[in-house]
Amino acid sequence: MAEAHPALEPWTQRLVARPPWSPWRLSLAVWVALTAVFLAVEAAFGRFALLFRDEHVRGDFRIALVLIALTAYLPGALAHLVRGARATIDALAPALRLAPPDQAALRAEAGRFEPRALRRAGWIGVLAMLLLPLATNGTIATWDLRTLWPEAIVHRLLLPGIGWFAGRFVHATLTESRRLSWIGRTLVEVDLLDLRPLAPITRQGLRHALLAAGLFAILALGLADAAMAPNLPAVLATGLLASALLSATVVLLPLRGTRDAIAAAKRAELEASREALRAARARAPGAGPLADVLAWRSFVESVPEWPFDAPTLLRFALYLAIPLGSWLGGALVERLVDALLS
Repeated sequence: MAEAHPALEPWTQRLVARPPWSPWRLSLAVWVALTAVFLAVEAAFGRFALLFRDEHVRGDFRIALVLIALTAYLPGALAHLVRGARATIDALAPALRLAPPDQAALRAEAGRFEPRALRRAGWIGVLAMLLLPLATNGTIATWDLRTLWPEAIVHRLLLPGIGWFAGRFVHATLTESRRLSWIGRTLVEVDLLDLRPLAPITRQGLRHALLAAGLFAILALGLADAAMAPNLPAVLATGLLASALLSATVVLLPLRGTRDAIAAAKRAELEASREALRAARARAPGAGPLADVLAWRSFVESVPEWPFDAPTLLRFALYLAIPLGSWLGGALVERLVDALLS
């Protein structure tokens, strides 16, 4: 049976399982609440007037909105990931070499993670976010809240939450990708004549990539204000590169097991075809039997080992283009806002 995973389900998934919640309603609710609090803080400190005459305040205001968007996006993305993992097991059912009770047990494992590993990933993310202001500003004084303006304080307060959710999201995505890889390698029945039953694994890999691209796209919005801190461009570039690598990894990792299963099935068929060729030649040297076996051998050799097709590659390329559109849109909005407020 499947790998043992202690039954810990992220609280975000438990929440969105209750009507009327859904993953993206959760993100919307978090975004509305945090934005409302942020605008109230800005109004209380009289900061809106400064937006019209201080470019630095405008930049910090926009960065705060990007951080709020990240904080809201990550819990919904994690819940959507878990929901998709279970739907994938359901869609794979016809291709699994498992009895119905074992399939039910496999589905129950999807979206559940080892508690200590999940918490450890969250705390690693928190630590990384606590170090982020030091990396961008190069001084310990960046954490002296008494010397900071309201927008910068909001940045500092949001960063630990972003780190917690980002660490858990990355851990969950990689864990589910490895689990799908294991399922594809050990539990699926490969029919070289029809690989369509394996398509749910490819779709889930693309879903992982889309969720990572969403994170990538929100980070790209910050590029419009990369000059706000000395080292911010380098930090943003590192974050964008890490997001791009995550997108590529979570597409390829789930498919690696399926690729191994397809390759094993091809090797078995090619070995069987060699034996069939020898037998056909011994029984009847005529062209008919030999031609049939050779045609089958040629077909087996032509079956791709990676379950990619042109639409899959196009969709992945479009997912990677989302952050570029986000950056261009953010730059355009920045110019429009500056034109209106200047």
